[in-house]
Amino acid sequence: MISRNVPTTSFLFCVLAVISIATVGCSSMNSTSNRVLQSMTLTPANADAQTTQGQVQFTAMGTFSMAPSPAPVPFVSPFTGTWSTSDMNVATITQTGLASCVSGAAGTVTINAVASSNSGRGTQMSTAVSSSAKLTCP
Repeated sequence: MISRNVPTTSFLFCVLAVISIATVGCSSMNSTSNRVLQSMTLTPANADAQTTQGQVQFTAMGTFSMAPSPAPVPFVSPFTGTWSTSDMNVATITQTGLASCVSGAAGTVTINAVASSNSGRGTQMSTAVSSSAKLTCP
């Protein structure tokens, strides 16, 4: 008597085909490049804190390698960054971009933001991108 393993063989062939398709599909998803920050601008570019009670909210807008672009630069993972002021005796700035003039101080400072996407792969290496704006304190 001859035994036929056709159903078992067909079943194994189908299982291997599904695994192969899933593996190819998943690996192609991993080969896509990450969203990399390419340039950044700060708004407002020039601010006078006299009309805003000594505080100004700055925002960073970035150009990215993938959509959505342009878009606000998030200073949270996978992006890293920092805000700074050229003279902390005249104005300070928080890591959310809120600048405050120091009481009794007057002058113009440069507000700087530096950010990096930390997600470059292959030929798209992540580098730090910076931008600056001016803040005048009364």
